[in-house]
Amino acid sequence: MKKLFKVLVARRLAGTPLGLAALAAGWLLARRKRRRRAYEAERESAHVGHRSRTVRGGGPRTSARR
Repeated sequence: MKKLFKVLVARRLAGTPLGLAALAAGWLLARRKRRRRAYEAERESAHVGHRSRTVRGGGPRTSARR
């Protein structure tokens, strides 16, 4: 039902130059969002099981810290 509504709205908007511009802007924004989501998912899957290497206690030890 939602897809049908989207198709009907798109057909209605495509009939006017301003509506066509609005559809193009929406399409570009959705495309950007999909690409970003895919990139983040790929990045997350690459880091699964990867432990970060942290040093306990901070920086290098000096003789004054003893």
